[in-house]
Amino acid sequence: MMRKGLLVAALLVGAFLTYKILFPSDEERIRRTLYAGKEAIEREDLEGVMKHVSFRYRDGNGFTYLRVKAIFARIFEDFDEIKIHIRKMEVEIPKRRLGKAILLAWGTARGSDGVGYIVGSGQEPSKVVIFLEKGRGGWKVIRAEGVEPGEVFL
Repeated sequence: MMRKGLLVAALLVGAFLTYKILFPSDEERIRRTLYAGKEAIEREDLEGVMKHVSFRYRDGNGFTYLRVKAIFARIFEDFDEIKIHIRKMEVEIPKRRLGKAILLAWGTARGSDGVGYIVGSGQEPSKVVIFLEKGRGGWKVIRAEGVEPGEVFL
């Protein structure tokens, strides 16, 4: 009888984990999107980064998809060994097809003057707010706040 109960419990746990893997929540999908973008930045993979950015991107600095692409191309040209560190990530879905992620993060890279912080620092991470929209291709970034354009090129 005890074996039967353990078997049923194991099957229920297995079914639950399978469901979570096959049908992740929108919050989990946003996390996966942002971590995939982070990894693409660290690999200096411009197309990998841009596949997570919406063609409808527009931020408070007036940047569009094409301007963001040009900025990342320049970053990849000027820096090596880029590492993005995320201390904390909170994800919200305020509306049905809109998401928001709040990150405490910093970035390091090797430039012509050696290794240094390009965004925030370990002691004082930047608060980065990323807004996403759900479309046919999944979640895409439509706006980002918290990183000033000149900060990356210091």
